[in-house]
Amino acid sequence: MSDNELGNKQTGFVGSDKFGLMREPIYGIIVVTLFALGIVLLPGEDLGSLFLGGGGTNARNLGNAVFRFVGFALLTLLAVNMGVRIFSFKTGAKGFLLALPFALVAANNAPFAGLATGEISVNASGLGWFLFALNCVSVGLFEELVFRGIIFPLVLAKTKNDRKGVFLAVVISSAVFGAIHLVNLFSSNPLAVLCQVGYSFLVGAMCAMVMLLCRNVFACALLHAGYNFAGLAADTLGTGTVWNAFSIALTVCVSLAAAGYWAYLMLRQVKAEDIKPKLIRL
Repeated sequence: MSDNELGNKQTGFVGSDKFGLMREPIYGIIVVTLFALGIVLLPGEDLGSLFLGGGGTNARNLGNAVFRFVGFALLTLLAVNMGVRIFSFKTGAKGFLLALPFALVAANNAPFAGLATGEISVNASGLGWFLFALNCVSVGLFEELVFRGIIFPLVLAKTKNDRKGVFLAVVISSAVFGAIHLVNLFSSNPLAVLCQVGYSFLVGAMCAMVMLLCRNVFACALLHAGYNFAGLAADTLGTGTVWNAFSIALTVCVSLAAAGYWAYLMLRQVKAEDIKPKLIRL
């Protein structure tokens, strides 16, 4: 009997776990995080320019989307081998309905005030909009598979199967999600990056709750893609000042409301003892 088979027999785990990531979750988290960083740092614009005959925003969106779709495909194979449940469609409507209010956070990410006053204008071709949307979808799929589909269950494998353990898994997986955005220090203002890290932590916690409610990484990816599409369209395809006093105040209010709703769900709706069997094949 191989070491993998012996380990699986002892833990009751179903899945070959060929690389031993589920049996050594900390090692698994490091490996998957480094893989994600590698995909993020690949030269997307260079790849896109091969297809479009030149660089720029469209080439960058296309190249980044291709790299992330490839990463998503490879990690899907890994997740299946590990035995995590990430594509379940058997969850009842209740979980999706409870997760629906979080869509307001994504919608609020759009700069409605600037668009209404004319401070922001977005003028892009149909191809530009398509490639931007394609990139948003690829980011949502890839990052949610990494952090909610794989890293979250890996952390759960090391925590107790109670409410405290689930809360700790949400915090740790969200912290890793926030920390990976530090890579933007190479190209952005440090203060802006630190704010992005903090807000990404909150978004990660929200997406983890969606995973708990829906047991489906596609639900998390849809929310993530919508959040990016609403928030980055003006920066990527338009001109003008995205943030003003009104949008900042509204974002703070929406964030506080979302945090309160998250706490309610964690205390009243999440049945901690059911989490591991529904996210990890035991």
